[in-house]
Amino acid sequence: MAWDGGLSIGGVSVGETAKNFGKAVGDVLTQVTEPETKKQRGGREKDQTNFDYKYAQYPPDLDSQGTRHPYYITFYIATQDLSKFKRPKSKRTVPLSTVDINARATRTLAKSYKDTNIGFGRKTHRTVQAIRLFMPDTLSWNFSNQFNNASISGIPYLGLAQAVTSAPGLVDSLTEGYKKSGIRGILASLNSKEGRAAGGPAAEAAEKFFGVENGLLTSALGIAVNPQIDVIYQSPVLREFNFEFLFAPRSADEAHAVATIIHLFKFHSAPEILDAGLGRYFVPPSEFDIEFSVNTMGKISTCVLQDIALDYAPSGAAFYGKDNQPVNTRMTLRFRELEFITKELVDRGY
Repeated sequence: MAWDGGLSIGGVSVGETAKNFGKAVGDVLTQVTEPETKKQRGGREKDQTNFDYKYAQYPPDLDSQGTRHPYYITFYIATQDLSKFKRPKSKRTVPLSTVDINARATRTLAKSYKDTNIGFGRKTHRTVQAIRLFMPDTLSWNFSNQFNNASISGIPYLGLAQAVTSAPGLVDSLTEGYKKSGIRGILASLNSKEGRAAGGPAAEAAEKFFGVENGLLTSALGIAVNPQIDVIYQSPVLREFNFEFLFAPRSADEAHAVATIIHLFKFHSAPEILDAGLGRYFVPPSEFDIEFSVNTMGKISTCVLQDIALDYAPSGAAFYGKDNQPVNTRMTLRFRELEFITKELVDRGY
């Protein structure tokens, strides 16, 4: 049966449906967002700062000078557009995530197509809920790149070992080559017309036995192959951040604040089940924008929270205060950044 023949869905042929779907995908792929101006980007960054945030904070006197923790780190939360959990609303402009603001600095594929949720970019919006904590005990991260090794040795001799069993006259050719010029004669014979044309069922086994992989041939000749390595650039490595916090609340209120903060991190690092689809699909976890109260360490782009480690007995034994809240808790958070750090971002403070 032809694709357009007979078969239909809701009175529309399958062929026509496929054609319409292909056109819609093509339209999405060709929708390009032009770069924002520096002024527009500055306005979006101002929106981020002036948003009506509600902070879950520990300790209460976090940002006061002369206290035990004068410096702090803030985690802004961006929830998924498809989330069924309602987020607190603000009358002010809802800011974009950092990774979205950075993306708009260049020409990009459109985030959405014709007011739908289909498109490219993050499908999130920042919520007014934010978390503010004292500076963590760990503040180190890497700027790494991936390079691959490419060896160009052995390419002219790719068919050499194969020729040993597939070309009957090759052994005699090697012998004559050795008599004339020693090792150079052997190598010249291996690169001869017979060697290049050699092949057959036994080629792979012969090459493994005689070739560079086993090293028997080179060992017998008393030589070693120079791998002639060239280093080929592949890509940057997405940065990861590990933050460790040791909570020691001094009052019941502080203990409840710690419990609330831990709950928020656990809640926003978890996925949810999409109501449509009979439980088949997840809605991804929330995303985080991380900022320090001091700007000398560089910016961090939007991250996902990969791992939460909780230790309720960091001193070796568990102790509990009022309302059975832990006296000490160690929380370790592992984040992964969502975009590569390029020269453009480094020049903008990353």
